[in-house]
Amino acid sequence: MISNRRQALPFFVVLLMVVSVFAFTPASAASSLMATLDADHGPYSFASVNGSAEYTVTITNDGDVDFEEVEISASFMDETWLSENVTFSVSGEESPGSLLLGPLASSAVIQVQVSATVGNGAKVDFAEVPMAIDIDAFDDGGENATVGLEVIVCVTNWIAYESNFPNQPTINTFNMGDSYDYQIVVENIAVTKNLDNTTAPMSIRDHIVVQYSGISGWTITSDDDGWHPFYGGTLEGMDASASHTWNVAIELTGNVKAGDHVVDFQATSTDPDDPMGGMPYIQPYGMTAIPVSAAEWYGVSVSGAGSRNVDLSEGSAISTWNVAVNNLGNTKDTFSITWDNTGVPAGWTLSSTPDTSGEIDWQTSSTFDMSLTVPADALAGTSASFSMTATSSNSDDETASQSFVATVDQHYGVSLSVDSDSKSKAPGGVVDFIFNVTNTGNGEDTFGIMVDGPALWTPTASQSNITISAVSSGQFTVSVTIPDDKDAGAESGDIIVTVSSSDGESTANHNVSVSTSQVYDISMGHVSGSDGTVTVTQETQLQLRLNVTNNGNGVDTVTFTMENQPPWAALGSDSIQIGRGQTIAIVITLSPDTAALSGRDYIFQVVATSADGSETTSPDLTAQIEVKETGGEEVVTEELDEDDEGLPGFSMFVSLLALTIVVLSRRKD
Repeated sequence: MISNRRQALPFFVVLLMVVSVFAFTPASAASSLMATLDADHGPYSFASVNGSAEYTVTITNDGDVDFEEVEISASFMDETWLSENVTFSVSGEESPGSLLLGPLASSAVIQVQVSATVGNGAKVDFAEVPMAIDIDAFDDGGENATVGLEVIVCVTNWIAYESNFPNQPTINTFNMGDSYDYQIVVENIAVTKNLDNTTAPMSIRDHIVVQYSGISGWTITSDDDGWHPFYGGTLEGMDASASHTWNVAIELTGNVKAGDHVVDFQATSTDPDDPMGGMPYIQPYGMTAIPVSAAEWYGVSVSGAGSRNVDLSEGSAISTWNVAVNNLGNTKDTFSITWDNTGVPAGWTLSSTPDTSGEIDWQTSSTFDMSLTVPADALAGTSASFSMTATSSNSDDETASQSFVATVDQHYGVSLSVDSDSKSKAPGGVVDFIFNVTNTGNGEDTFGIMVDGPALWTPTASQSNITISAVSSGQFTVSVTIPDDKDAGAESGDIIVTVSSSDGESTANHNVSVSTSQVYDISMGHVSGSDGTVTVTQETQLQLRLNVTNNGNGVDTVTFTMENQPPWAALGSDSIQIGRGQTIAIVITLSPDTAALSGRDYIFQVVATSADGSETTSPDLTAQIEVKETGGEEVVTEELDEDDEGLPGFSMFVSLLALTIVVLSRRKD
């Protein structure tokens, strides 16, 4: 394939690097050494990654002394390229990095095949890698001669060329409107590396474009598929070892000087996996300059116009066009430039708009950057349009116009806020969070609303989406229902509210939570079997019990007071702590003295105050007084306990204890 590429490469392609093939002055008058190079194009050879760039080095002993030993070696300035990747071979013998060639008699010639392997670390895009090839020769007198060659390894997936190479195409003489046919070829040279270190041709995905890139005035057309009159020929990838040929017609339409010229074609490629297209790889050696001859005239063209999409996501932006005024005539000319800016909105600024091109030589252009500043608050879809016209100073009939358009792209953005991060309510209650959505983009957008949270608390958005104009806000509500059975202080956990723009990439979220507030509900009632009425004898004690129940949803600290109570009635405790659903009996001690009126009913109540300050009043408690008939020094303690959960017989025990005390006292007396 290498020999085919050599035949395909045009001889007149401009080299990117000037290299020299040179021979050092020999060490003695009798010793001399010469080396020449054969490659794909001058000192250049092409290879893809895993492929090899091939060279043939011809070494000649042009002195009159025999050399006892000749050695050839390779080296790179680029440290990522190793000399071991270069293989030298001759007469079936090969060696990496260097090779001893043995003796070389006077006037003898030896050819060495040089293969430079491109490793995986090389650029897939075009790369020029200099490689030095050194030849050292030693005669029997200890004298030596040295010659060095500098070659270039060109790393690329493909090459392009004009099919007539190496023969020069016929120089056709073009009158205005004349057309002649030519062929342009693109060849896939990419290879892949097998497990056994052999290589095999491979397909490439490169987006390859071949188009005319020389002086204006020549129109290139083709009836072949994949050729566009403006964009040129395109290939969306190539099969392994494939080549593609375009039959093109060159027509003289203007923009050249009378006499001999060349029509240049240029091949470029881009990476199809790059979403932005990437910078194009320009094939600098593979295309041809076709010789032509043309007549003379005046003319002008303008290039560099076109549409621009403006991204304002980072604020105001500047769109720039590199505009070229091209002299299509065959002599120097000056072109006046007029502008139509009526389509530029207020607040948009157009700059660098000259009124003349200045003097332009034939086959050249005058270029300038024309800029449009777009304000940050421009809305999506708004655009500016303007045009320019260039007119030849030598012929008013020779004009060229170009139009420019800049359109603002929509960019997306959203922010989210809420009236409160957390709220609370009693069980069974519904908590509403008011969310505010702000469209921070530059166009109307519909935002999806999603709520994620504990299912038992049923967080629900008032709507599934909301449409908001640019730089505006809207509201929606998220409602959370507190389960009926939740204790005070129970929390919902994070409820995540997310809004997403229509592009699916701009989102905002906010977490809220709900807690259960405490419900205070205390009730009081008589113990089982009691109506709250007791009979108590003067100068005795009796304990009366009252049930207190916590009907709320949390622990409550309850304080007690009495209303309308007689002075000889006392609470056993001023406060208690009572759990949810718990019932506790409190004790009221009655100790009437002789001042207590016999036969009177003393009616009083107990007031329970919860921790939140709410009050509950017990049912009436009634104490009926009996006159003590025994000696005044006797004190009898009685207890009334009719609660099923109390201690039965306690009052009897107390009475027996009191009687025992009295008897012992009398015996002592």
